[in-house]
Amino acid sequence: MELEEIEKKVVIPNEQGILSKKGLYFYAPSDFARRYLFSVLWGGEYTCAPPYQIQREGLKLFLAFRILSGRLYFQYEEQIFIAQEGDIVLLDCMKYHCYYAKEQVSFQFFHFTGNCSQEYLELLYERTGPLFGHKSGTGVVFAEILEELSKTQPEEHRLSYLLHNLLGILAENEPVSMDPAVIQAVSYMQEHYKDGITVENIADNVSLSKYHFSRIFRKQTGQSPHQYLTALRIRKATELIMETRLSIEDIGARCGYSGASHFIRAFKKEMDFTPASYRKYFDSSGFRKM
Repeated sequence: MELEEIEKKVVIPNEQGILSKKGLYFYAPSDFARRYLFSVLWGGEYTCAPPYQIQREGLKLFLAFRILSGRLYFQYEEQIFIAQEGDIVLLDCMKYHCYYAKEQVSFQFFHFTGNCSQEYLELLYERTGPLFGHKSGTGVVFAEILEELSKTQPEEHRLSYLLHNLLGILAENEPVSMDPAVIQAVSYMQEHYKDGITVENIADNVSLSKYHFSRIFRKQTGQSPHQYLTALRIRKATELIMETRLSIEDIGARCGYSGASHFIRAFKKEMDFTPASYRKYFDSSGFRKM
């Protein structure tokens, strides 16, 4: 999208309620950046008061806010929520969204795209939704993104790095008190992974429905029970491959797989090696052969 198109769509003449603007910076990334990097296209810092309001949809970009003071109100995906000082908000601009001031509010913002932006937002939405409470480091990184964007010739690799850093901070799991059912399920998997157990077996063990158990487990671990169980089995298999001379079929059986072909497919999907190829690179002590 050319800058002229962007300006027509997002810079609304005579916006009401804007008390001050600290820059409105635009940047046109290179073809390389558009294809391979995260790209920040424009952003700035506003102080607003009623009747400030923006409604928009159908823009193939993403929008990040950081609230500096006051409160900003949002309507997004049939949700109404309030962001306050220190909060971060991420929006998919293809979807209808509206944000407005009911009081004086100051915020920083930028639009971005590229790389795996869509996938990152889907991951974050699944965990948290579009609103993120204050997390250490986000304010500094947000300010650095706008500082780089304000330069006559921004360094697009640095912009990509900073944006990836911000998304990574937001994606980090906060320490949580683990649900007793999840603790019990992990213990059960570690004890019975070699027995061919299924997610249904694990859910039965913790006295929950498969759906309810899977939802709780994913929320607290970031993985589905099936993903966790598979990773556990493959990790145990790699130990046996490196430390023993058991056959591939025997290793698969000891890790809960009903047949060698099933084990080989699962191992290759997880490790990008077949078990036999993996063994070739490691001796029995676990050191890679050079």
